[in-house]
Formats: sequence, C-alpha cells, structure tokens
Amino acid sequence: MRFRLRNTFWLPLCVFVCALGPSRAVRASNSDESMPAASAAVRVQRVVDDLKNRLAIPQAVNVSIVERNPLMASVGPDSQNAEAFQLSFDAGFLERLSDEDLEAAVAHELGHVWIFTHFPFLQTEQLANDIAMRVVSRASLVPVYTQVFERTQTTGDVKKYLGDPPPSAP
Repeated sequence: MRFRLRNTFWLPLCVFVCALGPSRAVRASNSDESMPAASAAVRVQRVVDDLKNRLAIPQAVNVSIVERNPLMASVGPDSQNAEAFQLSFDAGFLERLSDEDLEAAVAHELGHVWIFTHFPFLQTEQLANDIAMRVVSRASLVPVYTQVFERTQTTGDVKKYLGDPPPSAP
C-alpha cells in the first residue's frame, strides 16, 4: 500500500471526514425535540467508547449530533480540549444507519484519530479504512460508503477507498 506524505499538520479528510466546519450542534435539553438527539449521541458515544478500547486509542473522543454536516460524519481536534477529538454526525445521516453501519462509520472515523495520533502526515481514506478493518469487516464499510455517496449525490468507487474484496474461499 502506498501513502502520500502531506506537508500540513491537520488535513481535510476526504469523503466523510474533516474538521467540523459550520455545523450547528443539536444539544440536549428538556424539550421533546432534543430527546432523540440526546439518545442518538448516547448511542454513538457507546460505540465510540467500545471501539476506542478495541483500537487502543486513549484520547477522549466526544460525540456531537449536528443538524447538518456536509460530510455526514467527521472527526477533528476538539476546540475545547487540545488532547481530545470531536466526532460529529449529521443527524439525518445517523438516523439511516443500522447498528452495523454505525459501528463501521465510527471505526472509520476512529481510524483517522489513530492515524492522527501516530502518523499525522499519512492521512488517507484507505489507511483509515485499514485501521477500521482491525475491528470491523470490509463488507460492513461498503454500505456506509454507498449511503454517503447517495446522500451527497456523488459517485464514488468503493474499491478506491477499501481496496479489492478478498478472494472468495473455494
């Protein structure tokens, strides 16, 4: 596998990963409207915490659900805590994810966190997926990319991001 070295410290992270950008967070309050967002954030945070442990990522990764994230999901340094990261999910995209899809999407995003903390100049979608595939299957990442392409009304080649599927066992 080839990796390109980049000459910037923090990189925009292609398809569904980048610094947070101009999204508005959905915050929990006592209103009925925010309860789904609060429970969604709890759902995502549980997956994050589980996968962080499995990937041996000690840094805090805080979850926010936003009304709009053009990348569907993104991760970047937390502006409030230099030693933590902020994972942001587009609320509408998150609603469409099954538990397996969510786990795959979070694993991919945590792949970027892992890379950032180990080799920040090697950020690529392929490497983030390689890290993700330590804890989820390649097959589980395919529908996530499909949904991202669909929701962003773009076309993309899943093989470009995930490589060729393994040969079938005879």
